[in-house]
Amino acid sequence: MPSIFESSSLGRMAKPFRESGKRLEAFFPNLNWDLKKAGYSEVDASLYLSIVIYAGFSTFIVSSLLLVVPVAMKEGLSSSYPYIVISLAAAIMVVSYLFILPGVDIMRRSRMIDNTLEYMLKDIQIQLRSGVPLFDTIVNVSRGQYGECSKIADGIAKEVESGRSIAEVLDDVGMWSPSEYLRKVLWQIVNAVRSGSDIVKALEAISRDIRLDKEARIKMYSRELNLWSLIYMMFVIIAPSMGVTLLVVLSSFIGGAYITEATFWAILVVVGFVQIVFITFLKEKRPNI
Repeated sequence: MPSIFESSSLGRMAKPFRESGKRLEAFFPNLNWDLKKAGYSEVDASLYLSIVIYAGFSTFIVSSLLLVVPVAMKEGLSSSYPYIVISLAAAIMVVSYLFILPGVDIMRRSRMIDNTLEYMLKDIQIQLRSGVPLFDTIVNVSRGQYGECSKIADGIAKEVESGRSIAEVLDDVGMWSPSEYLRKVLWQIVNAVRSGSDIVKALEAISRDIRLDKEARIKMYSRELNLWSLIYMMFVIIAPSMGVTLLVVLSSFIGGAYITEATFWAILVVVGFVQIVFITFLKEKRPNI
């Protein structure tokens, strides 16, 4: 799915802010690399910053038209100050979200690559052992079902077909790879190609490291799960049940004026909310292997 930063219409609308984006580019020296790692192949730093400025400015204008102008026309300008603050806060939130988005996409792509990298490496090793040339192996991988790894392999194949050497392309792709393991794989292949050594042995060592890392992540998650299960029982099962019992007992002493039916409904809503947050938290921490 293409990113919002790669939208041609959004780029045209942000064109008036392109000069401002170029001026801000000096404050973000690593932004171009981060955009490449996030998969925004058609977006440079100045375009990205101009889109961020445009989005923040547009959010402020739209929220001001919806909130500030009606209140100012009805109750006066002094009454609209809190709504100006709300409009500014909305613009800051949009800008903050857009600045966070590349980092989120980098982590997402890294997880997607690592999930299928081990299987892709086994495929590459089998093909190389069978005598298939390296370039043909990359083309076959690009046609396989390896998700983000196949997309990267397809990009490598197209770059090589355009006339660049395979070692140069692999070196460049390794520079902006969001996955540390894929970076090691590509650079090992580059070193093997330039030195004439055996590529398969280098890939076998990396495959072993990936497998050991996955096993370590599973064990770590298992240990953490035991702790979080205990916390879940304390705050979602034991504390609400004992708290409700205590409230029932207290209600017989202090009367129902302070402890009403609404109190118990509020406890139920809080417990339900805590459970949703807890389940979401555990789902995010679960290693995607």
